[in-house]
Amino acid sequence: MTDPRTFYEILDVEPLASGDQIKAAFRRLARERHPDRFQGAARATAELEFQAITEAYNVLSDPDQRGRYDQTMSASARKGQQLTNPREVARALLGKAAGLANAGQSGEAREYFAQAVAHDPENAKGHHLYGLFLAKQAGGLEEALRQIDQAVRLEQNDVRILLDASKLFARAKMFARATRFAQQALQLSPGDAAVESWLEQLRVSMAAGGNA
Repeated sequence: MTDPRTFYEILDVEPLASGDQIKAAFRRLARERHPDRFQGAARATAELEFQAITEAYNVLSDPDQRGRYDQTMSASARKGQQLTNPREVARALLGKAAGLANAGQSGEAREYFAQAVAHDPENAKGHHLYGLFLAKQAGGLEEALRQIDQAVRLEQNDVRILLDASKLFARAKMFARATRFAQQALQLSPGDAAVESWLEQLRVSMAAGGNA
């Protein structure tokens, strides 16, 4: 049976993830899901999962293969024009937008991101990805904050969204909100090394006068 998940979903990274983020995700999952850690039926399941993780990493860690994969995903966006379910259309548009962004076609990517959130305004992931994309564009931080804030409003229990929101608001020197989002993320995921590290960095930055 074909795995319905995308390679990004298998590695639990966003479509805009950097090469370092993809590598870190693979290392973490490889440790957690290595077949040697399991026995019996669980081992057989882990072997299949490990194969999927390895295949996803091999494709996404190679720029050329990733580009071709993104183009394949983008083809669903063209088909999406024939879809009637707004959520499915939005998902297809997000795939197209991410592929364009990874290929450096920022202008077209922005249009597709905007269309995606317009089709499904209740999709937290759409606002999240759009916000991350805008934050990398010249003059896009203000709109990025609006998008990431909407993502938090729609999904208040997603640690990744909260952490990204905290970082963007810190970049805008809105430290009270940045701290609140980070603390909320830590409450949801106690002991999370990434969140704890960011909170410490945030405290140091604020003590130094807000120079993140």
